[in-house]
Amino acid sequence: MNNSSINNEGIDLILEMLANVNLNADLQLLKSCVGRVVVIGNRGTVDINPRLLMAKETSICGVTLFSSSEDEFEMINAYLQQGLKYGYLTPLLGRIYPLEDAAQAQTDVISNNGTYGRLTLRI
Repeated sequence: MNNSSINNEGIDLILEMLANVNLNADLQLLKSCVGRVVVIGNRGTVDINPRLLMAKETSICGVTLFSSSEDEFEMINAYLQQGLKYGYLTPLLGRIYPLEDAAQAQTDVISNNGTYGRLTLRI
């Protein structure tokens, strides 16, 4: 993915599920001054260029959801639902697979073959 596919504006927020693979590329996609990456998944160490953070004054933070309370999950869900309803959250849709290719979708997620955005199964 490159900035031309997001109108050269950059992305406000990236929820990163595989930081050890994608984090450096994520930093290049962030919008200046407001862009941030929230790391919620990782399978190894990360090597990034800090200048990508400095140049745009962006940030990275880590979140662990397994220690969240039920009230916190309800608050998160309410915020996400409202953002989707009113259009200030726009999920990035990645590849759409027919249901019969579900095994390939799983393989692509695990091996990170073109998994930018949300992978979707068409039923």
